[in-house]
Amino acid sequence: MAVISPSSSSARVRLSELERVYNPVLGAYLVWRAAQGHFAEGSHGLLLPLAYLILPIALHGQSRDALTRTNSGSGLSLFAAKLGNKQEDLLAIHERALALRSLSHASITAAAMTNMLYLDPAAAKLLPFDIKPPTPSPDIVKLGNACEKLGMWLSRMPVEQVASTLRVAF
Repeated sequence: MAVISPSSSSARVRLSELERVYNPVLGAYLVWRAAQGHFAEGSHGLLLPLAYLILPIALHGQSRDALTRTNSGSGLSLFAAKLGNKQEDLLAIHERALALRSLSHASITAAAMTNMLYLDPAAAKLLPFDIKPPTPSPDIVKLGNACEKLGMWLSRMPVEQVASTLRVAF
């Protein structure tokens, strides 16, 4: 049996762009940052159904751009209005949430298993642990900051109003 050393070229796996973006490790970081923002704003955990909205918004180009361009104080309604300029982008959040459900689930699981998040099963809420993860690239830090802002916005509205604003169903 041949042993492959870590330095051999066959041991190095080249990930596609899609695999680098749609992976549970990045997703865990983004959901954790959203849970941090949610907890900082409202002192309570992020409802589990709301956690399934983070990746469909953060990993979609137009949604991500609107998220990063919207000021923290503006809120979810202004973010939705910016997306509403292209109504199909706003309406597509629900379809993307369904399509990314397994990635969101894997990301939440990864975050819980690595002690980034605590899942309160009785309340169906995610509570962030205060940890210091390795420093990600500047682009990922920027995306994490945007997700933290999204978490803050989600804490300001009841779940029914979030669903109405973003045109999603839980």
